[in-house]
Amino acid sequence: MEALQTSKSLKAVQVAIGLLFALVVLPSNLKAIAILIFGVTVLIHALTRKWHFNGLFFVTNALVFLVIALTYFYSDNTAYAQRKMMTMASLLVFPFVFAMLTKEEGKLIFKQLKSYLWIYLLSIFLFNLVAFVWFYTTQYSFMELMEHFHTLLRVKMGKWGIHPIYLSMHCSIAVLFSFYILKKTTSKSIIALLIAIDITLVLFLLLYAKKGPLLALLIVFSLFVVFQRKQQLLKPYLIAVVALIFLTIAIPKTRNKFVELLKIETIENGAVTSTNIRYTVYATARKLIAESPVLGYGIGDYNDTLLQAYIESENQVLIKGEYNAHNQFFSLLLIGGVIALIAFLITMGMNMVYAIRFNNQLLILLLLFYGMVMFTENILEREAGGIFFAFFLKFFGHKSLYAREA
Repeated sequence: MEALQTSKSLKAVQVAIGLLFALVVLPSNLKAIAILIFGVTVLIHALTRKWHFNGLFFVTNALVFLVIALTYFYSDNTAYAQRKMMTMASLLVFPFVFAMLTKEEGKLIFKQLKSYLWIYLLSIFLFNLVAFVWFYTTQYSFMELMEHFHTLLRVKMGKWGIHPIYLSMHCSIAVLFSFYILKKTTSKSIIALLIAIDITLVLFLLLYAKKGPLLALLIVFSLFVVFQRKQQLLKPYLIAVVALIFLTIAIPKTRNKFVELLKIETIENGAVTSTNIRYTVYATARKLIAESPVLGYGIGDYNDTLLQAYIESENQVLIKGEYNAHNQFFSLLLIGGVIALIAFLITMGMNMVYAIRFNNQLLILLLLFYGMVMFTENILEREAGGIFFAFFLKFFGHKSLYAREA
């Protein structure tokens, strides 16, 4: 009876994980409920057998949150600190919940990996397509959507609203997941379906014109092909890369975004482009980091300190935009100095070491993808980025854990 009870409770955990892979299509008020369901089902399952908690896994993966939490004690703006810590809570919750699962349970859960990847892939595909078709059939012309769709996603989607940078990241990761499914598939109809979905997602990526995710996808895609060590993949790879480069050049909006990289300068001296804005923000952030390199300014004050620096520089573009650091590594340095950055690098580094050691290819690709995007975006301090980063890192990291314990 106990074995049957455990089996049923583990199936509930598997269903809850499937729900997390479909999190993008849930409205904002249900996302937290889905995470709560996952935590509760794992806890109920854990109580049906001998208690297990991998403390090392928890500490390693929650380390950056624990260090950031300590900066609360030297933050003046405690209200902002509490809001940010709630936003970043997934960095603590997912390591804690996954630490309760044993290696045997991890293996059973990973038997559903292909299904989970399909859920995520279809969720991202349908979210993009349905939103586009809805706006096209109800309010806007095709040309208007080509120009403004990325803004509509942020301001006209209500509880489904999402910033295009995070949707670009989702599209890129979905394409990465499709590579894994393709590798495991022999059905010609499924292969054709996956290629059609990938083409659609790449077109949406080009429409959003976000350089970071596009470049990261191209690099990680190249590494994936190298990992396979199959000569027959070279021709399809080259065709895909050439097609992507051609489309990037052919679409004016996307082309102009990459042309920005040819002349990078501060917005005081050059054009007000997204690249130049970031460059100017980085210059401001570096000065602040140099003034408090060890402890930073605290989770409550780091953003206020950055905004105050904009005011002192009298840069109206930055003051009006209230830009964050737009670089996760700079942001960690502003929050908790080198201590916070080292904590984060320990988490990323240990996961990468074990992923390489046990040939956990999906985790390797995800770590590289997120690591590259973090050079131009803050991910951890926004729910839309932090939740999926924490979930993917712990889900795929658990595979390395049970391989290590075998």
